[in-house]
Amino acid sequence: MRGFIITSVLFILLLIMIFSNFYFVKTLINDMQKNVNLLNSIPCKENAIIIEKLIAEWEKDSIWLSFSVSYDNIEELTNMLDSLKAANSTENPDQFGIHIELLINAIDEIGRLEKFSIKNIL
Repeated sequence: MRGFIITSVLFILLLIMIFSNFYFVKTLINDMQKNVNLLNSIPCKENAIIIEKLIAEWEKDSIWLSFSVSYDNIEELTNMLDSLKAANSTENPDQFGIHIELLINAIDEIGRLEKFSIKNIL
């Protein structure tokens, strides 16, 4: 009987950790998507401020995110942010638009990988 109680408690703790991770990732992804949606399609100084904010938040949160998301996905999103910053400084609207789309795709990919589902749990 004692083994069943210990196993049940550990299972409940595991579920709490899974839900906490899901909530953390979902909140992070939603915040990043909101900030990306604030970007103008034409490179400008306002975009530089938003991009710096995105990079600062990402550097802070990617440490915690690395416990559940693969290194490749974290590195890809980091590279996309750096590329977006560089594209904004070149002031080429075509390149900037491409980098915004690539960043959105990288953010969505992390969201898809960390979506709460039985497939992702197992």
